[in-house]
Amino acid sequence: MSTKALYVHIPFCDHICGYCDFTRFKYARVISDDFMIRLIQQINALPNNLETIYVGGGTPTSLEDDQLEALLQALKPHLATDYEWTFEGNPENLTYDKVKMLHDYGVNRMSLGVQTSDDDLLEKIGRHHKFYDVGKGVQLLRDIGIDNISLDLMYGLPGQTLESFQKSMKDIIALQPDHVSIYALTVEPNSLFGRRGIKPVPIELETEMFLSCIEIMQANGFEHYEISNFSKPGARSRHNQVYWRYEDFYALGPGSSMKVDHTRRTWTVRLGEYLQKEAYKEVIELSLEDEMFEFIMMGLRIREGITFKRFYDRFGITMQDVFSDAIQQGVHSQLLEVNDDGIVTTFNGYIMLDDVLLPFMDILGE
Repeated sequence: MSTKALYVHIPFCDHICGYCDFTRFKYARVISDDFMIRLIQQINALPNNLETIYVGGGTPTSLEDDQLEALLQALKPHLATDYEWTFEGNPENLTYDKVKMLHDYGVNRMSLGVQTSDDDLLEKIGRHHKFYDVGKGVQLLRDIGIDNISLDLMYGLPGQTLESFQKSMKDIIALQPDHVSIYALTVEPNSLFGRRGIKPVPIELETEMFLSCIEIMQANGFEHYEISNFSKPGARSRHNQVYWRYEDFYALGPGSSMKVDHTRRTWTVRLGEYLQKEAYKEVIELSLEDEMFEFIMMGLRIREGITFKRFYDRFGITMQDVFSDAIQQGVHSQLLEVNDDGIVTTFNGYIMLDDVLLPFMDILGE
C-alpha cells in the first residue's frame, strides 16, 4: 500500500487552553528554532507525491513568519499535482502576512478553532479570541484566496446550555464555512480542566446537543458524512478520509502517530528526546486481527459504511466469513443494515458506535 498522506504536528501554542490534552508547549523562539531544524530534516527524507498534508497542533500559526516560511518551503516539493494542504490556525493569530504566505505557497484549506460563539464561555475555557475575530479571520482567508474553510466547534462545555450551543451553531453557519467539525468536550486527567476537577455537562444534555447539531446542520445543507464532521457538497476532508478508510499515513512531530506497512509508530512526547534521535514512545506491529478490527472501527464512522469488496480486497477473505455473527447482532439490534454492497450503521448505530463495535471486538478477542 502506497503512503500518500502526511500529518505534521506543531507542538507550540501562544497559550494553553483548559481542555487541551494534546502534546503542546508554550511558544519560545529558541526551542522552536531547534524543533524546526529537526522537523525539516525529517520532512526532507519523505517521498514526493503526497496527496494530502495536514499541519496541526498545537497552533501552527503561532510560528513566527520566518519559521512558517521555512516549513512551507520544506513541505511544498513533496506535494502531488492534485493535493489537499490544510493548516490549522487560531483566529487571534491570523495576520495578513501569514495568510498571504500560506496562500502563495499553495495551502488550499484552513481549519480554524472556534469552539463556541459565546465570548464569556470562550474566556472560561481559556481561549484568547472573541467570536468577532472568527468572522474577521474567515473574511481575511477569503479575501486572500483560501476559500476552503473548516471551522471547529465544541459541545458539552462547562456551563453551556442547549440554547447557547444552538446559537453557536447558527452563528457558525452564518459565516458560510465549507466544512464543520463538532466535538464533545472530553476532560482528560492531564488537562487543566482535569486537574481542577471541572466536569462536562451531563450525558443527557450532551446527547441532546449532538442530536440538535445533526438536525441544524442538515437543515442548512451540510452532509453528515462522518460522526463528528459535516461538509457542503464536494468539501469533505480528503486527509481525514485517509484515516477513516484505514490507509497508511506518515506523521511527524512529538506525540503524533503514523501507520505504515502494518506498523503503528508513536513519537515521544518529550521534546528534548524528539530533537536528539528517532525516539518513539511506542511501536506496535499490527496483527491481522488488529487491522481487521480497526478497518471496521474506522470505516463505520463514515456514513457510507464499508463495502464487502473493500474488505475482501484488503484482507483476502470475506467480511461475512469473519464477522457474520457480529453483523447479525448489529442487524438484530437495529444498529446495522446490510445491503448488496456492504454494511452501514443505522442512525441509532451511528450515534451508538461503541455498542456496534463490541461484537466485532469479541470475535477477534480485542
